[in-house]
Amino acid sequence: MNMKFKAILLATAMTLPASGTYAADTMKMIMNWTADSAHLGFAVAQVNGLYEAADLNVELEEGRGSAVAAQLVATGQADIGYADAGATLNVASQGAPIKIISTIWKAGQFGVISLKSSGINGPADLKGKKIAVAPGSAQASLMPVLLAKNGLTEDDVEIVSAAQNAFLGLLTTGGVDAVAETPENVVVPLKGEGIEASNMYFYDHGVPLVSLSLVAREDKLQANPDAYKRFLAATAEGWKQAMADPEAAVAALRTVFPEVGKSDDALIQGATYSFASVCPGGAGDIIGVTDTTTWDNIYGVMTSAMGLTKDKPVTDYYSLDYVPAEPVTCP
Repeated sequence: MNMKFKAILLATAMTLPASGTYAADTMKMIMNWTADSAHLGFAVAQVNGLYEAADLNVELEEGRGSAVAAQLVATGQADIGYADAGATLNVASQGAPIKIISTIWKAGQFGVISLKSSGINGPADLKGKKIAVAPGSAQASLMPVLLAKNGLTEDDVEIVSAAQNAFLGLLTTGGVDAVAETPENVVVPLKGEGIEASNMYFYDHGVPLVSLSLVAREDKLQANPDAYKRFLAATAEGWKQAMADPEAAVAALRTVFPEVGKSDDALIQGATYSFASVCPGGAGDIIGVTDTTTWDNIYGVMTSAMGLTKDKPVTDYYSLDYVPAEPVTCP
């Protein structure tokens, strides 16, 4: 194990009882969706013993959408949620006692994906088009924002509610003109079939939001803050190690989730997008930490275009109190 990281864990670890007997803290993390390249860092932290070294017994469970993950954390059915920030803030604004404690995808990869042959090159080209969106996904919340930021309304397009696993078929058969998804779930598999696709990123078109984040209940944070600090430190190191050796990271993902359906090649290609979201600032960027200025900008988008009320300050929705005191930086 990296000696510097070991020192971080020792610094954040709880003091052991005099008897030397210590039961690791058990933490269940519910993911935003089924396992893929967006979850490599967690798998590496699990397989490489980083959670165990942090005195944590971590259970990683696949999810059914960001909004669902946030709700499961809010109701106490999971200790940590891995969910899109926009979906999380929507749940929190309705009174759920949850906070974002770390931003893993600091630049969201969500976008509107279409075939190169569709002629969709910018937001204006979406007018009159059919766009597939998975119910309960982060994109379901972001699509109206993208439209509003670019002079369109929901009446200008036809939103088709569809399961994520139906997107490829809908695109290639002409059932829809575009899908709201991440490139690793659509662009990569289409490329494998020799089909070129275009991705219109939300953040390039007026929606500067962070994406997949770690969420926890406020009472659980207060009850055992140290456990969450150790979880974040181990997780950040897991992502750093994943970026240093993507092939080993993919192997770790298969170890934790043996039923992953994507090929190793597809996962490696997807990792390129995922790592770029974790480290949008390149080498030296701090893993898992979004600064207060960016959060202010996020709050501006959420309150002006996504219906988030202004009755709470943005600091009610996130906390930087649990990220590693010694930053874990991108390689």
